[in-house]
Amino acid sequence: MFFIGRLDRVMVSSGSRRAVRPQAVNRTGPIAFLRETMSELRKSVWPSKEETIRLTIVVLVLAVIMGFYLGGLDRVLAATFGKYVL
Repeated sequence: MFFIGRLDRVMVSSGSRRAVRPQAVNRTGPIAFLRETMSELRKSVWPSKEETIRLTIVVLVLAVIMGFYLGGLDRVLAATFGKYVL
């Protein structure tokens, strides 16, 4: 029987349990990780301020439209359910 969580495995054999270590993975230190992260972030193309504002407005408008749609649908279904089912 195997229990898998993250990279850990516990083997059960003949009533005794022993932990099996995962194989070593090439890991970098925290400083190297931060350097690599900053390097990758510099390669990213970030949206302009105008594009960010425009897309934020689009998201807010769509969220309001979906809120009204779902609220209306909920009201119609609640009225229908209350009238015909209960």
